[in-house]
Amino acid sequence: MTREEHADYVRWLKSLPRRKDHFRIPCPECSATRSNPKDPSFSVHITREGGWAKCFHCDFAIAWNEDEMWKREQKQQDRERQKQQKDASQHHNTSQHHDAASQQRNTSQHHDTVSQQRNTSQHHDTVSQHHNTSQHHDTAPQQRNTAQRKPHIPLQPPVHYVCPVINKNKQIMNGEMMEYMVGRRGIPMDVLTRMKIEERLEFLPQTGKEEACICFPYLEDGVMKNMKFRDAAKHFKMVKGAELIPWNIDAIKGKEKCYITEGEIDALSLIAAGLEEVVSVPNGAGGANLQWLDRFVESHFDDKTEIILAMDTDKRGVELRDELVRRLGMDRCKVVPWGEGCKDANEYLLKYDLPRLRQQVEQAAEIPLEGVFCPMDEWDTLMDIYYNGMPEGADTGLENLDRLIKFERGFVLTVTGVPGSGKSEFVDEIAMRLLLRHDWKVGYFSPENTPLAYHYRKLIRRVVGKRFEHKGMPLPEAGQAIRYLAQSVFSIMPKEDFSVESVLRIAAQLVSRKGVKVLVVDPFNRFEHQIPDWETETQYISRIFDEFSNFAVKHKVLLILVAHPTKLRREPGSKRWPVPTLYDINGSAAFFNKTDYGMVVDRNDELGQVLVRVAKVRFDHLGGPGDAFFAFSTYNGRYTPTEERTLDHNPPEPKWEHTNFLTEKLKPEQQGLGFNEGE
Repeated sequence: MTREEHADYVRWLKSLPRRKDHFRIPCPECSATRSNPKDPSFSVHITREGGWAKCFHCDFAIAWNEDEMWKREQKQQDRERQKQQKDASQHHNTSQHHDAASQQRNTSQHHDTVSQQRNTSQHHDTVSQHHNTSQHHDTAPQQRNTAQRKPHIPLQPPVHYVCPVINKNKQIMNGEMMEYMVGRRGIPMDVLTRMKIEERLEFLPQTGKEEACICFPYLEDGVMKNMKFRDAAKHFKMVKGAELIPWNIDAIKGKEKCYITEGEIDALSLIAAGLEEVVSVPNGAGGANLQWLDRFVESHFDDKTEIILAMDTDKRGVELRDELVRRLGMDRCKVVPWGEGCKDANEYLLKYDLPRLRQQVEQAAEIPLEGVFCPMDEWDTLMDIYYNGMPEGADTGLENLDRLIKFERGFVLTVTGVPGSGKSEFVDEIAMRLLLRHDWKVGYFSPENTPLAYHYRKLIRRVVGKRFEHKGMPLPEAGQAIRYLAQSVFSIMPKEDFSVESVLRIAAQLVSRKGVKVLVVDPFNRFEHQIPDWETETQYISRIFDEFSNFAVKHKVLLILVAHPTKLRREPGSKRWPVPTLYDINGSAAFFNKTDYGMVVDRNDELGQVLVRVAKVRFDHLGGPGDAFFAFSTYNGRYTPTEERTLDHNPPEPKWEHTNFLTEKLKPEQQGLGFNEGE
């Protein structure tokens, strides 16, 4: 562990809420891989003088001394201060006067001044350090008492990836796997040697024993970040705890063009054909979730003018290709067709030869011209519908709602209801269920849900199923939910203005950088609308709605728009507002005419139920109009399906759902276990 990593861990441990100096928590190193991740095997002891911590399961341990850490920080500050003074002195010496005598006199005066300043500075620093030390010891008990009174969620443990440790004794020289790569895969030995591919014995969980494996090193700036081990049966694993990065990522840095393949062997085939600027996704076609791409978009892909996608042509390969096109941009992506009898680059190499492979890749087809299509452009989709029927859409897990509506990306859902009816709450319910069930990350533009911490609190209790407070929700569950939502939910709050253009510009960046698939706009009237003099309000809203629809189609997102109705009249003899329709939305009939989905939320406090009326579904295979009834839990903010209540019919209370949805969602991933790589 480096000195910086050690300091990060110490700061995190000291930030943990505690009632006494000795406590136990789940181990930050091994809890994610254990059958019981909540087991508090990590024993922490903190005193004024220092502390130590140790896991009694994996033996991970750390210790520190407050005085030594303080001295180390002061030495670092002194080194930085001396470097600044040295730089200032050198800068002064370069601006010399023409008069040599004057120069010598000024230089001498300068050194005297600097020396006096340094001595004065050191004196003040010593006094200041003395004072700070006294304050530190005086305030430490006070800080502990404050932590006892107001428990808080600790910072996320610092992420320190494992560096692969390779046992050279396991290496096999000129073994059967190298012969397999040359003889059966057609990769020249000089390419394998240049790319540092080697063979070694490695234990594979799929077979339960050591196997001869071909090893692909994952390097970044020449430093090994990970390694993949693969045997002849296509079983593979990667180094546990190491960072997941693209293979051969250094080859494309600073280049105008790059090639992306689905596997390392396909990438080696392209390299053998003379195409050097090639990377491979790290986890085959199982990598439609491109979280590994996030860190490299700006540094390695934003400068590319052309990106050639040499993916497999099977279903999972097409899904990966489409997601890469969506993230990297249709305007600069090209796709390599492999033709009849070949599904990837290596099969094409084996069927033909290296010159033909290079020619095929260089003839990659552009993504179809935007705005111009013909049936042949949709051949794959049409054949999929022909054999498998229309896609079912994404469900929410709410049975009564799923019978009425299923969701697809590329569409707009408009939600309305009178003020206080729970529109935003039900939209949050839909968004969180799509996230948990289908990994649809969510971007919010919701100025009414501020402060943001208040909105995140509602999302956390809905996900965990418990009230967000220290008495109702255990701290590990709260921290787990915060860390999960930090990777999946993003709030848009533009600094310059709340115009439609600003919000959609940031939303497009979220699609590219974070993989957002749901965009919530709540509500429409919080935009800073600037209606031109030559447009009526109706014409303006119709045009803006077209922008929403085009954004949803272009970026393949589900755009959820919350809009308030115009002022309604109460029902005669009743305090209730009538249930609005989409035509009642303030401003324009376009909210009904142009939306793909339409939904009305109406809460009846007298009957204790919420009506969700599906008013429009554009395509009948995704549902149709109808009503669904729910009970709302004020304990965790969840909606539970129920029967319709009337004055004459009072069905039994629903069975409230309090389970933690993340329990199943975030089980430790068995990376490389039981999977076959799609090549």
